[in-house]
Amino acid sequence: MKPPRSSLRSFVIAAALAVASVSAVYAEGIGVDPPYTDFDSYSLLLGRSLAARVWDDMQARKSAALPITLGAWHWWRIPTGGPGASGYGSPSLPGTYYYYLLIDPFWNTGGKFVQSVGLHADLRLREKNAFRNSMSSTFWPFEMYAWASTTVGLFKVGQIRRKFGLEWDGSFYGNVLYYDGFKLNSDIGVSWERTFWIKPKFSLESHAQFFFREDGISPGLTGADTESTTAFRLQNQAVVRVVPTWWFSPTSSLALGFSGSFGQVKAQSAGYHNHALTVWGIDLTYTRGKFKTFAEVLQRNGAINPVHYVSGGMSTRTTDFIVGASYVTGPVTWRVAYSAGYDSHPGGKQFMFVPGVTIAMTKNIDLYLEYVKWSVQAGGSSAVTYENGFQAAINWRF
Repeated sequence: MKPPRSSLRSFVIAAALAVASVSAVYAEGIGVDPPYTDFDSYSLLLGRSLAARVWDDMQARKSAALPITLGAWHWWRIPTGGPGASGYGSPSLPGTYYYYLLIDPFWNTGGKFVQSVGLHADLRLREKNAFRNSMSSTFWPFEMYAWASTTVGLFKVGQIRRKFGLEWDGSFYGNVLYYDGFKLNSDIGVSWERTFWIKPKFSLESHAQFFFREDGISPGLTGADTESTTAFRLQNQAVVRVVPTWWFSPTSSLALGFSGSFGQVKAQSAGYHNHALTVWGIDLTYTRGKFKTFAEVLQRNGAINPVHYVSGGMSTRTTDFIVGASYVTGPVTWRVAYSAGYDSHPGGKQFMFVPGVTIAMTKNIDLYLEYVKWSVQAGGSSAVTYENGFQAAINWRF
């Protein structure tokens, strides 16, 4: 099925304007999502085959000429007890998961204080059905901001991803914290970040952000946060994160992260009242060579939705946690993660188990194979299976 004309037109126009206006070098890694796999060009499933070399050469030539990356996520679902039928996508998200376009122009200023400046945009498009029920369009911006690298840190302004807790667990399907709106969520504001090296083997990663308002787009399910209801709006939210890290060797470290947030929830409908929203989190990550293990707990205090999808009511506290581990052998990353969430006042709970592998086919093509078991139970009710089955996904980018 062809994409809706209006969404496709917006996507093409945005891409054309970006390409036409760019005449700078590419800033690799600036403002782009962290790689899900650490690539070794000599440890890829397709090795250094002719097809892989041609693809990589085309990618290098493109990156040298244009600061853009085009890619997509393709998803196949095989339920073994979960809802819906198997096939390409899911009943609520049929077709390609989404296409994306990353735009990253970058200019070296040569200044003593401001060393470089740039723009970043992450634009996404689905063929049909909005990404979440709270969204009306199949085209949406995930991030759009300007940035400046200075001698005192990196500054950003615009639609910025919140730096709260660990970035990601390495999976395709995600975890409870993601569907609760904690992960990969952007809003409108400003940010500063810098890593301080206190000693040769001790660093301190620092983030400070302030969001004036929401962007109206959330990865959370309907009922997960204020962006999927008309009853509340979140504004004036401050986010702080620090990560002291002890380095035992260039490939071995222990990182302890602390995250905190405070914001104002404004009532938009009669019968609700303004109140404060506080969030705190602690995470720990140990890396030793090709092995990594991590754990994280996050807690949100304050009502964010009249009908939270877990409890079914206006819960005033949500506590989520995740534990996981991964190990890399050649082109394959073996991983497992278990996450859970608990609502209070009223109560509810959910659990998700996601073992899987990520296979680096080439430097720009990954294959994800996972099993997902996810159940949600409101207080006093029977558990509901949200997912129980196998997932296969391919991510390519060019």
